[in-house]
Amino acid sequence: MIVLALVAQGRDYGFAMEDFVEQSRMRLWAKIGSSTIYKALKDVEADKCLTSTRGEAKRGPGKKVFKLTAKGTRELERLVGEALASTESVYSDRIAGLVFSLSIPRDTARTRVRATINGLDGALTSLKDERKRMAGDALAGIVLDYYSAIYKAEQKAMKSVLDELLT
Repeated sequence: MIVLALVAQGRDYGFAMEDFVEQSRMRLWAKIGSSTIYKALKDVEADKCLTSTRGEAKRGPGKKVFKLTAKGTRELERLVGEALASTESVYSDRIAGLVFSLSIPRDTARTRVRATINGLDGALTSLKDERKRMAGDALAGIVLDYYSAIYKAEQKAMKSVLDELLT
């Protein structure tokens, strides 16, 4: 789904996809590496969801440029529909740490929860900076705004636990 969607969004060659995944911090929620992108491109092209052509190059072979086929468009629509209908919850190790922080010594828990809140402050600042840098990219903005909201919600939950640990 990710590769098909990136092609549909105009990221039509591997490096552009890899760059977007890196810049938008997509790896926060998707286990995707550069080799994963290239393997997926090869697989979906073999499945006839994409076609490719070679672009011009000054040296060596030109970059491989991909385009969605009609089958690829249908497959993307199907996969997006399945993803949106998913009932799976968001997973984070921080959630488990948060839940069980009341099970460790209160001083240790307070110190660790405060550190997490501070770390989330740093992550939010970084996302805000990245959001400004990628201002013209709607898809990146959606992903970055989503994670900003998640981090803010996590901070709120952490602060509630911290209040509990202080009493």
